[in-house]
Amino acid sequence: MPSPHTPRRVTRKFAHLSRHPPAAPDIPLPATTPTHPRAATWLGRLLHRHPPVHRPTPAELATLTPKERQELWDAHRLRPLHTITALTTSVGVLLGVAFTAFGLIYTARTLAATQEAQITDRYTKAVEQLDSSAVDVRLGAIYALQRIATDSAPDRPTIQKLLAAFVRNHDLCTPQPPPPQCATEPPSKPDATQYMRLPTDVYAALTIAPALTTATPATKPQDHADFSQTRFPHADLFRANLSSANLNSTDLTGANLANADLTDVDLANADLTDVFLTDANLTRADLSGANLTRADLYAADLTGVDLSGADLTGANLTDADLTGADLSSAILTNALLSGANLTNVRGMTPDEIREATRPVTNPTIR
Repeated sequence: MPSPHTPRRVTRKFAHLSRHPPAAPDIPLPATTPTHPRAATWLGRLLHRHPPVHRPTPAELATLTPKERQELWDAHRLRPLHTITALTTSVGVLLGVAFTAFGLIYTARTLAATQEAQITDRYTKAVEQLDSSAVDVRLGAIYALQRIATDSAPDRPTIQKLLAAFVRNHDLCTPQPPPPQCATEPPSKPDATQYMRLPTDVYAALTIAPALTTATPATKPQDHADFSQTRFPHADLFRANLSSANLNSTDLTGANLANADLTDVDLANADLTDVFLTDANLTRADLSGANLTRADLYAADLTGVDLSGADLTGANLTDADLTGADLSSAILTNALLSGANLTNVRGMTPDEIREATRPVTNPTIR
């Protein structure tokens, strides 16, 4: 029997094989991009689970000192308490967050209710002050209502209607006895010294109410400041901003509206005899059926204006911009159109306009 140290005989069949396995070829490993561990992100850290710790074996316990055994026992005994403490802390945090959110919601609702109550009180007080006999008190009430309309969008239409009603109830011809300008036959040729200034409270309401209209394509006529059928003859409304206002059937005889902003205004059937509208902006205004006899519209912007059926007898339209204006059935006898822009005028041809403006008598233009 061969000894264990004697090499085993190799049979002839496998004699050509080497006793040692060939060395592995030295092939360089491909470079790999270091990957970040899962715990590199907060989600990974949150979901990362430590490997379970197995119960120590008796041999492992035998190697521990008495102090280490006591510490291990205390940790094992306090583990349920730590779990309960962590759970209680988590529940407390969640309850705190929920209580804070509820408090914020309650505070927001309380604040909204408080603000609504304050706005209601301010509105009520301002309405009461509008009935004061002192002009300063009424003026303060009007500006207070303007501030409320700025702070509370839902109250804006109501405040606009209130201010418009105030204007209708305090036009120039309301006082008794009415001023001379409201006489049946007022001065036919007023000059600048005869223009009548509106009371400060009426003027403020007249110019603030139109500004409260938010003009949109869906805006309806009833949403505009309604000054219809008011009477402001010979009133001084120089540079007044009345855009989008409803001035249907108003009496503005001889009024001074020079440089006024009357964009999109409704002046249908209004009495504008001898009105002074030089350099006024009347873009897209409705002047259908209006009486503009001897009106001074020098260099006025009448782009897209509706003048159908309007009486422009003796009106001064020199250098006025009538681009796209509707002149259907308009009366242009003795009207001055020198230098006027008549591009794309509707309702009348250039020949009809020249025929309509043919002088009959000497026109009287201010």
